[in-house]
Amino acid sequence: MFDESAFKEIVTEQYTKERKRAEKQYKNGNRAAAARHYRAAASRLTELADLERNGELEKRHRTDAERYRSWAEKLEREPQPQPRQAGSASSEGEGSGRGALRTKGESAEQTEGDETLEAARLLEAPPALTFDDVGGMHDLKQLLIERVVDPLERKELYEEYDLGVVNGILLYGPPGTGKTFIARALAGKLGYNFMNVTTADVVSKYVGEAAQNVRDVFAVAKANQPCMVFFDEFDAVASDRGGDMSSSEKQMVNQFLQSLTDVQGEDVVVVAATNYLDLLDSAVKRSGRFDERIEVPPPDADARVEILKIHLRNRPVLLKEVDWDRVAALTEGYSGSDIELVAENAARLALKERLERDETVYISQTHIEAAIGETPPTIEYDASDGGGDAGEGVA
Repeated sequence: MFDESAFKEIVTEQYTKERKRAEKQYKNGNRAAAARHYRAAASRLTELADLERNGELEKRHRTDAERYRSWAEKLEREPQPQPRQAGSASSEGEGSGRGALRTKGESAEQTEGDETLEAARLLEAPPALTFDDVGGMHDLKQLLIERVVDPLERKELYEEYDLGVVNGILLYGPPGTGKTFIARALAGKLGYNFMNVTTADVVSKYVGEAAQNVRDVFAVAKANQPCMVFFDEFDAVASDRGGDMSSSEKQMVNQFLQSLTDVQGEDVVVVAATNYLDLLDSAVKRSGRFDERIEVPPPDADARVEILKIHLRNRPVLLKEVDWDRVAALTEGYSGSDIELVAENAARLALKERLERDETVYISQTHIEAAIGETPPTIEYDASDGGGDAGEGVA
C-alpha cells in the first residue's frame, strides 16, 4: 500500500539535500553546479505540491519552486565570478554583499542582484511543523499563542484594545533545549515563510560587509511577508558593543538595531536564540526591541517522555510495553536533542538485531535503556536557575 506520508518525508529530505548542495556550490562560486541543484530542488518542491492537500501549502511550494528555477536561470546567464582577493574591501562601502561576488571597484548597482540572491537563499517555505510536533513546553506554547499567534490571526480585535503584535522574541537557555525547533514550529503554525540565519551567514572580516548582510536579510524578509527571521547563536551577531569589538562588528549591531526598528508594523516576526543572555548588547535587551524574553530550560520528566514518543512515533515500537517512568528517571538532565539521539540509537540497535535474526524486531525497553547508556547528556544546567525538572522542553 502506498504510504503518502512516508513518501512526502522522502521527497522533503531530497529537496533539503538539493537546496543545501546548491547553497554550498554557490558559496564556492560554482554557479553552474548551483543552478543544477536549484533546479533539482525546484523539481522536488513541485512533487511536494502535487502531493499536498492543503491548498495554501501547495501554493507556497509552487511559488518557491518557481523562485528556485528563476535563480537557476539567473546563475546560468551570468559569467562565473572571479575569486575575491583578500583586502579588496578594506574600507567601508567596498565589498558589501557576501562571498566572492563583488571585486574591488564594482558598484552596488552592479552586484545588487547577487546580494539579493545570496540573502534570499536563506528563505524557506513555511515549515511542515506545528506545536503538535513539540514535546513539552506547554507554558511556552500557550504564551506564544497568546502573544504572537492570536494577535496575528485577530488583528482587528487587538487593535480595538490598542494592543500590538510582538515583533521580537528572544529565546535563551543552554544549548540543545530546542530553541530552533520551537521557532520553526511557530513559523509552521503561523504559515509564515522562514529564514534561519546563522553566524556564518552574516559575520564577515570585510569592513561594512556584515552590516550589509544584515540589511539584506531584513530586505528579503520584508519582500516575502509574512515571514519569520530566526537568528541562531544571536550572541555572536549582537554582542555587547562595549567589549573588544571591531568597527565592522559594531556596524553590524547598529544595523541590526535599525533593521529591527524598521520592521515594526510589518508582517515580520524576529526570533533570536542565545545560550549566553549576558553577552548581548544592552540596547538589544532594552524594552521595545525584544518584547518577549523567554527561558528555554531542559525538559522536565513529562516532557522528556513526550519528546521520546514523538521521535519514536514513525518507528516500529510497542509504546505500551515501555516503562516510561523509568525512562524519565534515566534521562534526567537530558536535552531535547539528547533524547532525539537516544531514539535514533535505540532504533539502530533494534535494526541491528533484526538484521541478525532476519525477522521483525520492535524497539523495546532494552533497546531504549541501552541507547540511554551510550548517550550521555550534553548540557550542564543549574536547577536553581530555572532548569531541572521544573522546566519544560521540546523535541
